[in-house]
Amino acid sequence: MRKSTIYVLCSVLFLSTNLISQNTETDDMATSDVVMPPIQEEATIEEINFIELYEIDAKKVKKAKTLCDASMSSEPSASSDLLKIIPKGTTVETYKYLRREAVWVVKHKNTWGFVSATMIMPIQEKIPATNFTPYDEAPKLLSSIKIDYPPKAKQNGIEGKVLLKILISKTGSVKEVEVVKSIPELDDAAIKAIKKVKFKPGKYQKKPVSVWVRIPINFEIESF
Repeated sequence: MRKSTIYVLCSVLFLSTNLISQNTETDDMATSDVVMPPIQEEATIEEINFIELYEIDAKKVKKAKTLCDASMSSEPSASSDLLKIIPKGTTVETYKYLRREAVWVVKHKNTWGFVSATMIMPIQEKIPATNFTPYDEAPKLLSSIKIDYPPKAKQNGIEGKVLLKILISKTGSVKEVEVVKSIPELDDAAIKAIKKVKFKPGKYQKKPVSVWVRIPINFEIESF
């Protein structure tokens, strides 16, 4: 009688142990099968907020190189926090120039920030000569180029030569302008000045043609 009782108790304990083990395995399987929704990284959210705040078109990107060990700040103001130092000669992506603060919106190694225009120089891409129009008589200036020197650039001693590529139409007006060699603080003034100029149109086989030409706009503080 005692042996039978022991046998029954052992069987009950064995079954109970198996049930507990099975329940535990089922719980583990259920837990492992739960797929948690992906958590968006904080950096991605910050990037989106940054682009929206400063109205940046991420498609309009150009390359530039640092002229020195450039300081990247978190905001356009000079008193903003320093994010990093970008070594001299580093290629960075530039997206927008803020004229009032004289800084570029820059991205370097997934970090967005601001770098002074005096610390970087745009890399000029080679423009293919697909828009060349043959001519046997070059366009001629009919009026002088009158430049309004930007006061802030003049105050900061910024001068130099902005090289423009312009399309002179069959009527002698400037239809398109491209900046070939840039000085960010002076580019707008150069473009505005050249758009006011009138030309005698170029000719090919005695007929007026639209012609692309390059014209340097020189900014010298002493001459103003």
